[in-house]
Amino acid sequence: MSFRLLAIGAVSAITLAGCDTYTAQQYQSSPQNVIALQQIAAQGNRASVGTVSLAAGIEPRPTCRLAGPLDLGGGDNVAATIKQAIQAEFLEAGIFSVNAVPVNFTITRLVPNSMEGSWEIGIRASSQRNAGYEVVSTTPFSTSFTAMAACNNTATAFNRALSMSINEVVTDPRFRSLL
Repeated sequence: MSFRLLAIGAVSAITLAGCDTYTAQQYQSSPQNVIALQQIAAQGNRASVGTVSLAAGIEPRPTCRLAGPLDLGGGDNVAATIKQAIQAEFLEAGIFSVNAVPVNFTITRLVPNSMEGSWEIGIRASSQRNAGYEVVSTTPFSTSFTAMAACNNTATAFNRALSMSINEVVTDPRFRSLL
């Protein structure tokens, strides 16, 4: 009888100690990014999205407070998710053209901080016309004391942080030199 209670207790402890996965929502285009890109498109500039990759050492599913991983791609590869986000911005702004110079993006920082409530995202943009440049943006968000709420907030804040990072890239005066 005591072995049975011990076994039930052990199974319960293991079950409760399991990790959760916190999933970011699907990306939606930002009006600020669309307007910035429309201004560039109005001058006749066009672009396509080349490769999007993670720099060496970038964790595609960072953990959050040891509570579990952050699924930033909603089940997809995070680099593919970021590429889709940039393509969505380019398409909605009317700057996208299949025949245009592809702009390549390397994610150089992808650091969530659920304790302080911030995302730090670094993006290096380049093309065959220019070696490119890097921007790093920090986006604050509300956090919580409990891991479950804080990690959920962290996942939820990812798309806003990504949008702000894309904005840093496309509003940088050097962006036009890539096209």
